[in-house]
Amino acid sequence: MATSIRVGSACVRNILRTDGVIKQHVRQRWKWRHSGKRPEEAMTYEQRVAALAGEKPKVVNIGFKQPTPKDLEISEKKLDESEKKSLFEKDDETVIQSIHDLWYRSTWSRDMCLAAQHYGLYQDLFHGCFFYPQFPLNVCYEYDSESVTVVYNGNTIPPSEAEAVPQIEYDFVADKFYTLTLTAPDSHLQDNDSEYLHWLVGNIPGDDVSKGEELCSYLPPFPVRGTGFHRYVFMLYEHEKEIDFSKEKMPDNCMSLQQRTFQTSTFYKNLQDDITPVSVAFFQSEWDNSVTKTFWDKLEMKEPLFEFIHPSPYHPKQDKFPQAKPFNLYLDRYRDVKDLNEEVLKERLKTLSPLSPPPPPPKYPNIVQDKYAPSWLRLKNKHKRLREMHWEDMK
Repeated sequence: MATSIRVGSACVRNILRTDGVIKQHVRQRWKWRHSGKRPEEAMTYEQRVAALAGEKPKVVNIGFKQPTPKDLEISEKKLDESEKKSLFEKDDETVIQSIHDLWYRSTWSRDMCLAAQHYGLYQDLFHGCFFYPQFPLNVCYEYDSESVTVVYNGNTIPPSEAEAVPQIEYDFVADKFYTLTLTAPDSHLQDNDSEYLHWLVGNIPGDDVSKGEELCSYLPPFPVRGTGFHRYVFMLYEHEKEIDFSKEKMPDNCMSLQQRTFQTSTFYKNLQDDITPVSVAFFQSEWDNSVTKTFWDKLEMKEPLFEFIHPSPYHPKQDKFPQAKPFNLYLDRYRDVKDLNEEVLKERLKTLSPLSPPPPPPKYPNIVQDKYAPSWLRLKNKHKRLREMHWEDMK
């Protein structure tokens, strides 16, 4: 025999033993149960946030310092009425050129650095390190005898317009040499951390690329079909003297993708004591028919293809007597798609006339009521009027 009485947070239980002696058994219950460490031992909120954030990696500038603004006082100078009038009397090209020159002298280097960071160039090529471009790297492809395709900051250029070697121009310092690379950080077929080297010219005197040492011949872009847009990055390095690039030299007209596997970070790490990045230009490209020619004629390999094959919609096994389901919708689910499209097309042709424009849609399409039609037909007409289900193609 046992009785229990609750006293506070403890439960006192009287147990009557067989020998007639009453024994009290006290079972203590805690009002609050805490998990984890005690408050004096646990970390505070600020300590938890600091532990989750951790130490941020240091961002290193591997190039020259940001160019100081030249003639910046022109932008801060207040123009009087006569100067404003003379400015507006100039033609549009002169005004645009003046604004462009002012932008170049003031914030161009910082803006280009932010654009490269926005497109993930520094993160993918230099693992987070950055540099300030010192001058523009002008790259253009010859489109025809009268026009060219210019490389801007991430603009889209089809591979068919980038098949020939581009023209390169930039502001150079006398008595210095330059090295130019063109890589594709998104095109490698096997390793996401590697790039393909499309062009490498070293020891360029000034800006005459033709007089440089071509270490890797030019290969047109070949973004694989079904993989979206790929980035193609021109990187220009500056060095004081000629460099021995015998290790980077590739065979003439090398078309082996294995040999063209490249990492910009490794290339810079091996030569960081001699070269300094000074400018960058990049564009994006997507598959077109010229990529197939590049794979078959130049790379001599079968073109890879990445396409998502949508699985057919799942339909459970059809019931002979479906319960509580509109039979017309249930049967349409198992009909051939061609039959459904044919039905919609015939219904649409009834409302079209080759001699008159299509009629405007009704303001209140569902105001019509089919009182004496069966329920399944009323539902079908409702979907047809509202352009729902497979009738949406009638729009």
